[in-house]
This record gives sequence, C-alpha cells and structure tokens, in this order.
Amino acid sequence: MGESAQPWYQAFFGQDYLDVYGNVFTAERAEQEVGFVTEALALTEGESVLDLCCGQGRHALLLASRGMKVTGQDLSEEYLTLAAKAAAAGGIEIETVHSDMRLIPFEARFDAVINMFSAFGYLEDEAEDAKVLAAVSQALKPGGRLLMDLLNREWVMGNVVPHDWHTGEDGTLYLEHREVDLVASRNHVSFTAIAPDGSRREIAGHHFRLYTLTELVKMLSAVGLEFARAYGGFEGEDYGIGTRRMIVVARKSA
Repeated sequence: MGESAQPWYQAFFGQDYLDVYGNVFTAERAEQEVGFVTEALALTEGESVLDLCCGQGRHALLLASRGMKVTGQDLSEEYLTLAAKAAAAGGIEIETVHSDMRLIPFEARFDAVINMFSAFGYLEDEAEDAKVLAAVSQALKPGGRLLMDLLNREWVMGNVVPHDWHTGEDGTLYLEHREVDLVASRNHVSFTAIAPDGSRREIAGHHFRLYTLTELVKMLSAVGLEFARAYGGFEGEDYGIGTRRMIVVARKSA
C-alpha cells in the first residue's frame, strides 16, 4: 500500500494559500488587527506572546515591533522561513518554532497566546482540537490571556455564498466553492485557479470545524481557560449572530 495522503492542513498551506488569500493580506489590515489584539489583551512592552499558527508572520512581526517578545509557531517550515527573513530585513527579533499546534513545547512561558485568521478547527475531530487548547493552557503563565480569531458559525449559516471569485495580482482567476456540512459543522472551501493562459488547476482548499460560542466556552473551561469576552470584529464591535468574526478572549486561572 502507498503512503496515505497528507492532511489538508499540510497540503494547502504552501504557495497555494498565499496565492489564494494574497488579496486580503494587506499591511493596513494587519496593522488594524494587531492594534486591536494589543488593546483587547492589554499587552504591554516586554510581555511574551506566542503567535500560534503564525504563517508568514504578519502579526508576529508587528507585535515584536511594538516591543513584545514574540514567538511564532507554525507547522510550515516554508512560512517560518518567510517570517524569519522578513524579521531580519526589518531589524526585528522574533523566535520561530516548527511544530504541530497540538505540541507547544513550552510550559508557563507566555503572557498571551494569539490564534488568528480562523486557524482553529483544522484537525480531524473535536478531541484533537481540544488538545490544542490544552497545549495553549500549558504554555500560558497563570493569569495569561488567549485571543482566538474565528469565523462566526452563526454568520456562516445565514450568509454562505456557494460560489465566488477574485483575481490575483498575476491575473489568475480564483473560483471559490463553498459548502457547509451541517452534520459535522465543517466548512469546506475549494478553488479552481484559471491562469491568464487559460490553463486550469484544482486546489483542494481547507475544511475546518465551525464552533459555536457555547461549544468553545465549554472547551476552554475544560482546560482551565476562563471565557472573558467575545467580539464581532476588529473594530471592537460586540459579538452577535450577524457578525462575520467571533473573536474570543479567555484567561488562564491564576
């Protein structure tokens, strides 16, 4: 028998992801998000922050430039290399760790952990996702804070658009196909990339679990993380059924 196929979260997070979502990775958006994170978590200069699933370091670099001691962890060595190169080019110091999100190799190390851009719910089932939260709790100092930026399941239920498209910087057309599995509560998004020369390529995309706030609060509580507040977006709006984001803030018991 041949080797089993890679999990989607290993196969997709390479150049495909950067190409597909490059249109939303603007400097202005990153600045707004980091400004919100800093305020929502009451971060102060010198505090230690783990950017879990940091990708190419959009948020980690900005937090470090604001005086935080930042560690970026990701499963993609390619993204960590991009983050390290960007940090060196900007004269910014960050630490990078190559590891699965279930395996955070620190104990009581961080004042805060952030998990941005719907980077939770990737794994095969709820039990595996719960391991991530347990690892976060272990990595936080007593009284440490967690911020998770998630897609709001309630919003998705009323606003899912089955098909959409946008054009990349190089003229590639990306057709986006969305489907919600209501039994598993998983959001399936795949893409068809049509190059300027007309050639087509299918991109398997991502398939992640959409959690309700009720479910997430219970999961956090089970690992010693107390729910503090939920926001509906990066302008600090209150969370509700109609908000696209569900940004959850929690605190580890002292």
